[in-house]
Amino acid sequence: MTMSHAPRLLPPHVRIAKYDTDQRIARYRGNKLIETLPKPSDEAELLASLTLEPDFSVDARDWEAHMRIHELLGLTNFMVPLAAHIQLARVIDSMMREGYVGRRPMSRDQVAIYQHIHNLEREDKPFRQSADTLTPQLSTALVGVSGMGKTTTVKRVLAHIPPVYYHPELDLFQVTYLHFEMPSDGRGTKALATGIIEKLDYLIPDSNYYDQYVAKSRASGDVLIRVAARLMNKHCVGLLIPDEVQNVANARKDEQILMSELTSLCNQCKVPQLYIGTNKANKILGLDFRQARRSLGLGLGDWGPMPQWEHITRKDGTIERRPGEWSDFVTELWKYQWVRTPVPLTDGMFDVLYACTQGVIDLAIKLFMVAQARAILDQSETLSEQLLVDVYQRDLYLIHPMVEALRNKDMKALMKYEDVAPPSASDLVADLERRYRAQRTPAASVRPGAEDFEMRLAGAAEVLGLPAQDAAALAREINAEGTAKNMFDAAAQLAKKVAPLKPVAKSKRAKSKESVEPEVPDLTDRPDDYRNAVVLAFRKRTTVVQQLVELGMAPDPEELVCLG
Repeated sequence: MTMSHAPRLLPPHVRIAKYDTDQRIARYRGNKLIETLPKPSDEAELLASLTLEPDFSVDARDWEAHMRIHELLGLTNFMVPLAAHIQLARVIDSMMREGYVGRRPMSRDQVAIYQHIHNLEREDKPFRQSADTLTPQLSTALVGVSGMGKTTTVKRVLAHIPPVYYHPELDLFQVTYLHFEMPSDGRGTKALATGIIEKLDYLIPDSNYYDQYVAKSRASGDVLIRVAARLMNKHCVGLLIPDEVQNVANARKDEQILMSELTSLCNQCKVPQLYIGTNKANKILGLDFRQARRSLGLGLGDWGPMPQWEHITRKDGTIERRPGEWSDFVTELWKYQWVRTPVPLTDGMFDVLYACTQGVIDLAIKLFMVAQARAILDQSETLSEQLLVDVYQRDLYLIHPMVEALRNKDMKALMKYEDVAPPSASDLVADLERRYRAQRTPAASVRPGAEDFEMRLAGAAEVLGLPAQDAAALAREINAEGTAKNMFDAAAQLAKKVAPLKPVAKSKRAKSKESVEPEVPDLTDRPDDYRNAVVLAFRKRTTVVQQLVELGMAPDPEELVCLG
């Protein structure tokens, strides 16, 4: 690359390096890689940079429903800085600066790294644990339950650090950080190296690394990982951030080898690492004592669900219960009510919100958003404890196993559900809008006795899987009873009339000796398996149809009556 990279030709994510030579810490002085970084933020600056709240006006409560729904979606990225967020920001800044100590560009140390990588290539050796990779480098792990804002906070912190600096006098593109996800299918070394090379290719103008080393090459994973190491050293990568580390559990290659390669790669290049993952990642990061030890390098605070209360031990040994960060978070969130009749945050609301979310930030935001959307769409225009519970039961049923595992502090059960991503807030709200839009269709006014009543209801039953003869018989029965207020009420009656599964009767022999329960398969780790509906119908003594609807595997009967 040449000096032809004039500022006006550089892409927006690349900044021209400017140096702050007034470094108070002696070991940072004279290092251009550190001097070009933004100054460390003070407490007030950090709080301001991490806070993300929607624009809000009380006047918006008088807007049309669809406009208020749009406003509601602004809560999707809602963020109130907590102690753990501040701690994480400090750690990222420190790791990046300390990682550059001893890595001055064009220095003897950088040349030594190049030489070591070259020797590995010449001897065709992979990156593996050896005596010289045991030296601990700066690294830590950000591990916790899904929905606590780990990745979101990292992105917010990094948003204030330019990803690339160009040093004209050195003709050097410095990459401050590489944040990437581990492959979701757990593919091995080649996928890992390809991901790093592809990211560098995107960041460095006119580099063409991906075509050169991946697309037009049949290089093995070991070759590509050495290429990645050489490029990381060339561009002075400041921090490597492998996200979704728990995906390594799906690797076809031995988990320990893959993590060892990643750790050794960063050790050889002297690049700090910040691993991010769910609780399942603890197993991956603890595969051998080296990775376990290195993951404890720097403290990142508590990233588990927030407790509802803080408990303080007084001098006399008694325990005092006080509002803590959960209270601060909910109080701030509660300000953003777009319903026409807002309500204060009562103790009952506070307790219900915690009971339904167990202190998980993402779940609390979604429950608050969807409850407001429901109140706006059904024109009740206010929040209540009953509404929060009803939304949790009907609209957030997919998270029930996760919430129960958190409530029972069952970490083994929790890890089964961590990979089941709950629906996004926008999808939940869109589903609500679709349901309420359906209720405004002509089908809502069709009642028993109408000419097309039985035809519509039988058609809905057939779509749900009932034989035509049974569907017609049920439709005639409901029509004759005449108690349905409209087609939607009739559809609900139809779903209840489909006979629920009954447990297998015990044989006389079983009664005389020992009780034999029917065998029910364990499908908790297969949430998309349709047999879950059968299992749940048996356990809850409800219909298979009802469970299919609740699991999102079949349309709601209320929607089907509109098809006629």
